[in-house]
Amino acid sequence: MSIKFTDAAKHFKGTKEQIEAFEYLQKNTSPDVLVEFAKLYRKQPEVKLLITKKQLASIWGTNENSISDAVINDLNSCLNLFKINTQSRMRHFISQISHESGAGKWMKELASGDAYEGRRDIGNTQPGDGKKYKGAGFIQLTGRANYSSFSKYMNDPKIMNGVDYVSSKYPATSAGFWWHNNNMNALCDKNPSVEEVTRKVNGGYRGLEDRKKYYNRCISVI
Repeated sequence: MSIKFTDAAKHFKGTKEQIEAFEYLQKNTSPDVLVEFAKLYRKQPEVKLLITKKQLASIWGTNENSISDAVINDLNSCLNLFKINTQSRMRHFISQISHESGAGKWMKELASGDAYEGRRDIGNTQPGDGKKYKGAGFIQLTGRANYSSFSKYMNDPKIMNGVDYVSSKYPATSAGFWWHNNNMNALCDKNPSVEEVTRKVNGGYRGLEDRKKYYNRCISVI
């Protein structure tokens, strides 16, 4: 487990009854059980609202009622977690994920994933890995190895359940994980052009005009 027994006790926060239960468990159960109990109630970092549904709807060109709470909450969690929290970082990140996802329409790859079957370069070593670990999220996390890395980073073993879980639970956060791993914040801090960011994200300039469209919308609301 990634949380030590002493850390669990240190960060535990709950009601009077929960604290009493925690103290009882300290004396009467194993450390592993106690850690799991503490994880349920430990204080979580505050998630600052960095973008609203109204702003995102303006960027996506849609009605804000069409954006679910799950999507906007995950997006804000992602922006906080990966420190995508300056104008330049947010504008570039949101414009890129807007293009890649068709303004939030596609949270998982449309193709079946059969093309990834047996792709050991992305960790697909088991039968069915191609479909199970096809692209998920706004910048399509792909392959067992990448899912595994994301699962460890988020301390969420359910990520290994595959594409449906990640696309619904972490559409933005999975994209933020790629953004973080590729040091995109540092690039954004240099005031790059949309072309420069697109080349890093795409490996070329596919969809450049569409990405610029979303970037210009981001400028107007962020």
